[in-house]
Parts: sequence; C-alpha cells; structure tokens
Amino acid sequence: MYEHASDHELIKAIAQKDTEAFKVFMTRYQDRVFRTVYRFVGDAESACDLVQDIFLKVYRAAHSYTPDAELFTWLYRIIANHCINFTVKQKKDPLFIAREHSQPSGSSEADRAHVESPEKNLLRQERSLRVRQALDSLPNRQKLAITLLRFEGLSYREIAAILGCSVSAVESLIFRGMETLKKSLSKEFAV
Repeated sequence: MYEHASDHELIKAIAQKDTEAFKVFMTRYQDRVFRTVYRFVGDAESACDLVQDIFLKVYRAAHSYTPDAELFTWLYRIIANHCINFTVKQKKDPLFIAREHSQPSGSSEADRAHVESPEKNLLRQERSLRVRQALDSLPNRQKLAITLLRFEGLSYREIAAILGCSVSAVESLIFRGMETLKKSLSKEFAV
C-alpha cells in the first residue's frame, strides 16, 4: 500500500502509528542509516543496536516532523544525536574501548583480502585502524561533520542543518578536525 508513497506521506502515516508505513520507511532507509551509524561508531554490533534505537525514535517522534522541513535533515539530526550520545557514554566504558579496537574493520576488508598479498592486507588494515582511531579521537561534532562530508557526501549547508549551526561553523569544525587528523597521521603516513 505504501511502496510508492512519498517520504512525507510515510511520516504522516507513521505519526498516526501506521506500522505498514513504518515498515516501508525502515526498508527505504535502513541501509543508509546503518552505513552512517557504522562509519561514526566503527562497530557493527553497536551500529545495529543504534539503528534500532533510531528507527524507534522516528516512530515515536514522527508527529514532531513538520512537512516544510527536509525529511533528510530531520532524520540525520536524530542519527547525529544518537551517535553523539552513544560515543559520550562509551568513552566512559573501558570494556567497550578494548572491544572496539579488537574488531575487524568491515566486510570490504575481507573482500579485498583475497586479492592482496598478506603483507599489503595487513598494512592496509593497520592504516585503516589508525585512521579510525584518529577519527575517534576528535571531538564528536568535528567527527560527525567530517563523517557526513567525506563519507556521506553531504554539503556544508546540509551538515549545518543537521548540526543546528551555521555553515561557517561547519567549515570551522571540518577545518579544525582535518588539521588535527593531519597532525595525528602525518608521522605514520608522511601526509
């Protein structure tokens, strides 16, 4: 019934607690939300849990969505808030930090492993881990701004709407974050 409905129609139906509309919305956005969350938290298990929480928040907060606002911005603001809250909580949990850095970086790593020599594969995994650690060391707003720009391909204006700040503030966040990353990684990668 809702497969061809617009996002605005789906959200309106979800606000009325229509579970069919919610299922269609989840199907439509699940992969994109997971990729964004995974890039931010770097842990597939935690990302799955967060995605469930995010969609539950969408279901509960659909009534607060206003049709004149961009759905994309509204959804990403929910994602951003959940990811930031999650990382703040996890920075206080030493068991999570140990588990986080012992996990492989993703299925694309495994896909490339069969083509590369073991030495190249190990070097790439080490570099990937080091970049992930450097990104994780950034303040949450810088990390989120860089993740949305570099991995999600969002514009500065879209990021500003998601973070609830000005475009110049986003430019500053990204500049400072990239400078910190360059300093952190320059010793290892001769950046």
